[in-house]
Amino acid sequence: MTQNQDSQQLVWSSGLTQRSNSPVSKLVKEWQLISARRKEVDTVNSWQLPGSKVTNLDQVLVRAGFNTARDDSKGDNYLWQLVKQASEDELAARIVLQRILPPLVAIARRRGQIIDGGIDAALGEVLPTAWTVIRQYPWHRRPNKVASNLVLDSEYFAFVQANRAKKVKMFAVEPSLLGELVAEPETSEFAPQVSLESLINIAISRGIASRHVAVLRAVANGDTAAVIAKRYGIAERTARAWRAMAISELRERTQCVA
Repeated sequence: MTQNQDSQQLVWSSGLTQRSNSPVSKLVKEWQLISARRKEVDTVNSWQLPGSKVTNLDQVLVRAGFNTARDDSKGDNYLWQLVKQASEDELAARIVLQRILPPLVAIARRRGQIIDGGIDAALGEVLPTAWTVIRQYPWHRRPNKVASNLVLDSEYFAFVQANRAKKVKMFAVEPSLLGELVAEPETSEFAPQVSLESLINIAISRGIASRHVAVLRAVANGDTAAVIAKRYGIAERTARAWRAMAISELRERTQCVA
């Protein structure tokens, strides 16, 4: 990523966007759509963050330390305020996710070399996990080195504890790309409000497809798309599609619960 110093608009490298159907490419394309959109810009300016009003969301990334020195305390404080806002605001969380996207991709590339399914499977784990880490970040206790904390926590919860018994928390996430159920580690910092099993039972009572129930329970057990694909004798891409459809229907059936 490079920065145009005059407009503070970011140019995302082709390495992130070369595969048009990848989650990262979709995130970057979505960012390019919303970064200058008036609705989102006005919303950000209403948060009264430090500095003058912004004219696009790329300026927010730069102020939050994107492409700056690691010891950028001003950027770290700005990011901390964004994360604080992200606990209640999805747009803030989306901005924070974009802020830490490059190191998340680096993690996926590295982890993809040692897990089934390669980088796609790794991205399928780390991106939704990062979303939950952002939304539940204990900003009141960890005000420093926020970007590093978010990235390290995302890798830890996505991979280090990937085989432990997990709990799941649902967020009504927009855009749909981030509407993944995140397998959440059992830790005091992540206290789920609604159990996945409870949501599934509610969805069953409202007519959710039986195949989707099976897929959701596999997700709750921590199964990756690769594991689901092997179990049902399907391609990983199909397994990811099944998972997305199952999650989408669960969200539709339980909108008033999450």
